[in-house]
Amino acid sequence: MSLYDAFTSVKSGEIEKNVHFFSIYERYLASYKSRPCVLFLIIDEPHAQAQAEMWVRYLGAFSKIVCLTNGYKDQDQIAFRAGNLDNPLFRKQLVIEFGAPDIVIDDGSHLPEDTVSSFENLNAIIKNNGLYFIEDTYTSYWENYKGSLGDPNTILGYAKDLIDEMHAHHTGQVIPPNSFSENVQSMHIYDGLLVFEYGRYLDRRSVKNF
Repeated sequence: MSLYDAFTSVKSGEIEKNVHFFSIYERYLASYKSRPCVLFLIIDEPHAQAQAEMWVRYLGAFSKIVCLTNGYKDQDQIAFRAGNLDNPLFRKQLVIEFGAPDIVIDDGSHLPEDTVSSFENLNAIIKNNGLYFIEDTYTSYWENYKGSLGDPNTILGYAKDLIDEMHAHHTGQVIPPNSFSENVQSMHIYDGLLVFEYGRYLDRRSVKNF
């Protein structure tokens, strides 16, 4: 089943996605289908059930979707956990109960302070070789989401600084290496969607062929 087919087959509630997101998600998540994986979904309560169903249908019977919100009873492959991600005990409880996430998708409030805080908190616990998606980043330009062109405090402004952070090893210690530079291999910036790929570089040396 394609992600778009999973999207259209859900009847329990409304889901809204940009059309081009489907092919982007498939590019990164196809290898997770029908394999054990844990997805943490940052989502508002009214849309949590429908989106969780969509991801279960796409990823298959071995997936576990953990919605970081409340209001529903746990189901076979879907769990709902409300808490403050700023609280290290809550994050620890999530990992103890479900394991470190393979995938994180932030389709929450889209407010910059929430999005940045969630990323900084979950960045530390995502699995090596994991993926982190942030949706609807064009809200960085919308006043009703506290955005404006060139504002460094939006999620896109924050992401621009992360490009420097990812290259910390090449800055002569101006930017000290940290968990982000050590664990993130790449950043992909699409129209409305940010994707972070995790994985550790074992060797950064430059080599010559002779």
